[in-house]
Amino acid sequence: MRGFRDLRRASALAAASAMLALLLPTDVLSLLAALPLIFFLPGYAIAAAAFARGRISFQHTLVLSVGLSLATLALGGLVLNYLPGGIRAGWWALLLFAVVLGACRAAAVRRPRRWRPSQRPPLPRPNPLQAGMAAGGALAILAAVVLAFVPLGAANAVGYTEMWIKPLDGGNAGVEIGVGNAEQEYVPYRLFVRFGDGEPPQGRQFYLAPGETRKVRLVTEGEPQAAKLIEAALFRRDRVGSGAYRRVSTWIGPGTAGE
Repeated sequence: MRGFRDLRRASALAAASAMLALLLPTDVLSLLAALPLIFFLPGYAIAAAAFARGRISFQHTLVLSVGLSLATLALGGLVLNYLPGGIRAGWWALLLFAVVLGACRAAAVRRPRRWRPSQRPPLPRPNPLQAGMAAGGALAILAAVVLAFVPLGAANAVGYTEMWIKPLDGGNAGVEIGVGNAEQEYVPYRLFVRFGDGEPPQGRQFYLAPGETRKVRLVTEGEPQAAKLIEAALFRRDRVGSGAYRRVSTWIGPGTAGE
């Protein structure tokens, strides 16, 4: 992109916006830092690549930048939905930065050597009333964007934890236990599983974020010759002294597969 100042600036701003969006400590600050990367830079880079050998007005460039950026968001969500972890902030930042960088590179390759940007029209001079209305509209748009992208806490919402158990394929060797966190916070869990009498219990400890699921596979000692009752108890480590938070059980052994 050597020789094209606008493309270098767009790439640098996209990199800075992506890093700040991921590193800033609060959701509101991260969103404010990501606004150029969300609503302007991808569309500007795509428009620059599409019209590299032609010339469009400054006003059309602004409209295309916003419109193509929104289209990138819509299509990007479909792509990110199939990546590991789903739609997350890190994937969004990487995708939008890659779009900006790739489109800027394409524009630099396609542009003629003596390319010159379109001249900006003279800035209007609004009166105090018009300036106040424009500022109020900008603040209203910013507030709408923040409210749309920043999740708000649900103080009265009641969460829950789901738990299930099933024999492994064949029904004779062990079980698979699933735990799903539908609480409103990160939860530390402790899992204990007892494989009948005479066999020491097995356990696991793990954290789950809201909406996260963990599957644990545990194998019994040897092949059971008769049906064996498997009991699993789940505790919350942040509630010391309380009883089991969830309990499940199943049978494994000859003739019990699929129960």
